[in-house]
Amino acid sequence: MNIHGALAGLLGLSLLLGCGDDGGGTGSASTGDTTGSGVTTLPLPTAEGSTGSGPGESSQGSSEESVDETGPVPDMPPPGQDDCERLDALLEALPGAPDAGGLVDQFVREVTYGEHGFPITCDTDLAVVHLGGPGQDFSVAGDFNGWVPGEHPLAEPVPGLGFYYARVSLPVAPEGLYKLVDADGDVFFGDPLARRFGWDRFGEYSLVDPLPDRGHHERWPGFDQGVGALQPRTVTVYLPAGALAEAGLPVLYMHDGQNLFSPDALFGGWRVSETLEVAIGDGTLPPVVVVGIDNTSDRFDEYTQTTDVVGGSRVGGRADEYADFLVGGIKPFVEQRYPVSADPEQVATMGSSLGGLVSLYIGQRHPDVFGHVASMSGTIAWGTIDASNPTIVDVYLGQAPTGLRIYLDSGGSAGAGCPDGGSDNYCGNVELADALRGLGWQDEVDLFYRWEPGAPHNELAWADRFLPALVDWFPGG
Repeated sequence: MNIHGALAGLLGLSLLLGCGDDGGGTGSASTGDTTGSGVTTLPLPTAEGSTGSGPGESSQGSSEESVDETGPVPDMPPPGQDDCERLDALLEALPGAPDAGGLVDQFVREVTYGEHGFPITCDTDLAVVHLGGPGQDFSVAGDFNGWVPGEHPLAEPVPGLGFYYARVSLPVAPEGLYKLVDADGDVFFGDPLARRFGWDRFGEYSLVDPLPDRGHHERWPGFDQGVGALQPRTVTVYLPAGALAEAGLPVLYMHDGQNLFSPDALFGGWRVSETLEVAIGDGTLPPVVVVGIDNTSDRFDEYTQTTDVVGGSRVGGRADEYADFLVGGIKPFVEQRYPVSADPEQVATMGSSLGGLVSLYIGQRHPDVFGHVASMSGTIAWGTIDASNPTIVDVYLGQAPTGLRIYLDSGGSAGAGCPDGGSDNYCGNVELADALRGLGWQDEVDLFYRWEPGAPHNELAWADRFLPALVDWFPGG
């Protein structure tokens, strides 16, 4: 992964990757001001120095990087060296280095997948690193200095390299929120490399460490453990307040991760963490960890169990590889890093449209791993859009898993009549629900079928159904 690839993995704009077709978003609830009144939020800068897309959108990294499915995360930091020492060594080596960009890439990867991640903290020092274009002028401000811009400018140790850092010595250990600030001191934006982050009414903020009284997100860009021949991608983990002090928490693995959390997500966003903050806070739901897995430009292939013909092109059929990536790469990593349960009764997967389809397929393929599956507006007819391949209904009829609780829904209606006249995949979901009943699933016991008449096929509609689905279907709901 090179320096520009690392940044692109955080900031790259999705192309044809989302699910929805007509929704708009709503902003997230404020969890506390970070910049004061009258301050705007800057789109995150790209490596070329222009403004890029917001956080949580798709990485379109190379598919050439891969690791053994059972092996460790690659490029882990060597033992015996903390991140401050690693930064000092980098700064000493950069001037005159023949491959300065490669040194930066290695450093960023090591810190990103190290114990703490960015920002770097050592005793009472705070070090913030930024990757950008040459000649940029930013500073870092936050709770540690009363949000005063300009006090701690980022330096570019090698002119033109696009590597910046600021090291702040404080009287006490750094904590709380921070952002990067432009040269004029009136535009604040989240640190793209920060592991921990969230949103308030001014946009994305970054966290030095988790705060005990609020949930937060943690990002893992360019994740490639167990990826095989698929593309690396960003994995984002939502942790409710106090989660890191718990054990055995229920965990929900969700697809189309870049559409789940950000209030600026494509096609409106699911408002997942915003919804859970309220529902967990008022006792409607128990604490739950959510793992959002970004899609890639291969979404049609990865989320489908067979091929179909769309727009005259044959696509699809790599869901087995994606399931292996989730089960053999992402899930072990999450269980190693976070206090989540591995008991199938506490593990679920969920998605919408093609993400719903692949959730159903993963549950059928791995009922010993996932005890709960949810599909919103799932593309049940995949395989027969313009081909004659087995659908997910055929997959379940051929080998029905046992012990699997299934949530199905759609909006739309039958239109001119099923099977071909419906909207929002209504007809296919009715067919699958009927097939499951014939296989022994019981309504409101292990089958939860819902229809929202006329609801459109977009993230805003799925966001509205997200909490009711969890209350009815999810463990502890």
